[in-house]
Amino acid sequence: MAEYDFAAQEIREYTRRIGGQDFRFTDYVLKGVNKKSFQAEDALTVRLRAVPNQAGANDTLLLRIDDEFAFSEDFLQVVKDTTGIFEITDDKSGAKETFSRINDLRESYESAVLIVSDTTPDGKAATGKASAAKIEYWDYWRDVELGGGKTAKEFVFVEMNSDTGWFQIWRGREFFS
Repeated sequence: MAEYDFAAQEIREYTRRIGGQDFRFTDYVLKGVNKKSFQAEDALTVRLRAVPNQAGANDTLLLRIDDEFAFSEDFLQVVKDTTGIFEITDDKSGAKETFSRINDLRESYESAVLIVSDTTPDGKAATGKASAAKIEYWDYWRDVELGGGKTAKEFVFVEMNSDTGWFQIWRGREFFS
């Protein structure tokens, strides 16, 4: 990714309510332009997801869009499956990768999302540059061998916009800065 020049496109603050308590995390949506080609088709969109941890800091994930598509009842049944398993099959090789729900959860999360597409110099949402969305999502993970006996968590987040039914599948790993 060193060949890309990234700029912030938007900030997405997710708020989910569990047991009467709000839990928040933030996605920083970055658009990357390939410095070698500058072609639109070579652009890359990533999300840096900052999730508060028990130590009072944030764990950061680097996510890329893996797929997106219009509402599909068949796909909705896949993510609502009670096994908690999500498989991704490589179209070229046919290889399957299996992910399981984080913490063995079987239900989806519903989240209110504040989307900020521009900020003022003091870091507040610029007038007319904030909107809201309601997202239902499912989170999955698996351990991936890194070599040398080391592993890392790989994540898949399936998001469905509750208003439009649009699905996005985001995939990535822990990001250590």
